[in-house]
Amino acid sequence: MKVITPIALGLGLFLALGARAQTADVPEAERAAIIQTARDYGDGFYAGDAVRMERAIHPDFNKVVTMVFPPTKGIYVGYSSFTDLVELARAGVAISDPVRTIDPRVLWIDGDIACAKLTSPMFNDYLQMVKIDGDWKIINVLWTQGPEVPSRQPLTGFDPEKENAAAAKTAEDFVVGALSGDAVRVEAALHPEVSRAVFQKDPQSGRVRISRNGFSALVEPVRAKLQTAPENQRKTEIKVLDIMDGMAFIVASAPQGSSYIQMSWLNGQWKIFNILVKAAPRPVPAPKK
Repeated sequence: MKVITPIALGLGLFLALGARAQTADVPEAERAAIIQTARDYGDGFYAGDAVRMERAIHPDFNKVVTMVFPPTKGIYVGYSSFTDLVELARAGVAISDPVRTIDPRVLWIDGDIACAKLTSPMFNDYLQMVKIDGDWKIINVLWTQGPEVPSRQPLTGFDPEKENAAAAKTAEDFVVGALSGDAVRVEAALHPEVSRAVFQKDPQSGRVRISRNGFSALVEPVRAKLQTAPENQRKTEIKVLDIMDGMAFIVASAPQGSSYIQMSWLNGQWKIFNILVKAAPRPVPAPKK
């Protein structure tokens, strides 16, 4: 199910971020390349094909899963890295014969950024991708167990239709709180283990680099009022691209650009875990005379 909810709110220059998406105008070949990357990731795991897995994911890859443990309702957060995924595939930990059915879908494309989802019997994933040197690479994943996992805990009380507005409000609290200098709102929206990946190209070399920062780097500049923006620079909209299995995928768009947000529904509250931003290009310095 695809749900879209626009909300006018603020987005700071620190979320910077690129041109408005032109998803409808994207060539079919580009969509097919994104789907192929998702298949390399999913089928690579099920087939024990480390070559396909390595081809699909970026070296700075971050994969997050959240679980609520009954009866304590304690929240477990687990991570997988590039080497985790490649070596688990090489070890054949999930090999099935034939390869299990996976269903990859494109949710959003904006130049060299793509958002996708992948569902299968054993895992359901939200994928954030970046395009580097003509190849799509997965940079962030938020996932949960699929319907055939024996240990899967039932998700009680979660209604995607009702949670659509609440998920959008969490994204709003993050971006508007940042722009208005309201650290309390920002803290409430973020999980303490949040990770923000910033995608940017060097204007001189043209090479791509990914930088990461966490909770304190997102909260403390707001508390110090370093990123407060005038009201006329805060307008944007929040679009809920998809909600499934206690996860939401959201894009915040503005004249300054876009921010891509993955969040989990934990004990009745939405918390942001992964953020991908595309930094605005820096002007190339004029040559010295």
